[in-house]
Amino acid sequence: MPKYRRYNWPHLLSEFEKSELTQVEFCKQHNVNPKYFSIKLSERKKAQAKQAFATVVVQPHKEPTQPQPLDKLTIEIGQCKIHCPAAMSIPNLVALVKSLT
Repeated sequence: MPKYRRYNWPHLLSEFEKSELTQVEFCKQHNVNPKYFSIKLSERKKAQAKQAFATVVVQPHKEPTQPQPLDKLTIEIGQCKIHCPAAMSIPNLVALVKSLT
């Protein structure tokens, strides 16, 4: 019965990737079963592919369906802030802005 061998698979697979040998040639030189080597190499590539991508769930930005009514209006000029009711008439608002400038 053949002896069971333990291999340092990460090291062995990285050595294979550095070499320019085919899988069969590499396995012959290192006394490794080519079929088992191929399985281990496939597992490593799948694991690397999983680490390369991440699943991201994107939530669409929801705009409000109806604009919210304004209850007040704030006018800022320099360090001065004036809070006015939203129901203020346009002529009064224009007069206020003109008086501030």
